Amino acid sequence: MGSNDDRVMQLRVVPAASTDEGCRGCSRRAVLHGLALTAASALFGCPSGDGSMTGTGPDGGDGGSGSIASACGANLCLDLNDPKNAVLTQVDGALVVAAPRDSILLVRSSTSAVLAVSDICTHAGCGVRYDRVNKIFSCPCHGSQYTLTGMVLRGPAFKPLAKYQTQLDVSTNQLTILL
Repeated sequence: MGSNDDRVMQLRVVPAASTDEGCRGCSRRAVLHGLALTAASALFGCPSGDGSMTGTGPDGGDGGSGSIASACGANLCLDLNDPKNAVLTQVDGALVVAAPRDSILLVRSSTSAVLAVSDICTHAGCGVRYDRVNKIFSCPCHGSQYTLTGMVLRGPAFKPLAKYQTQLDVSTNQLTILL
């Protein structure tokens, strides 16, 4: 047996990755959020093939198996006659749809109007939920609450949710979200 002094460990120094390449503009939160979404998709199954997410009906139940939204020019359009979007045909129906740069929470506020705000809490980036009893949006992560127009009711968030204009054609049941 040789002595411990005979062993030599060679170390290799690896330079830090350049910040000029790769994920330009990515924050740790964005990377972790992406990893969490990937893990959730793997555990619970992916949303529909177009990247849309499911909704909730006025009774709090599952509003469908994935919304169907399509680009219409620079905007996003939903056919509320499609069974996957039908939750928005009823007042208090809520649905989350994927937009090119955001996740949008839609709420049927009346027979002739649909509200649209960003689904992403301005405090820590969690997905907000529609509270149909209190008619507010709430964040399950840290308790922030918002009005239906996206204004902050209770922190820790201090910035409002991004708001989107919508156009609802009640004669054809077509919803346009102006992006």
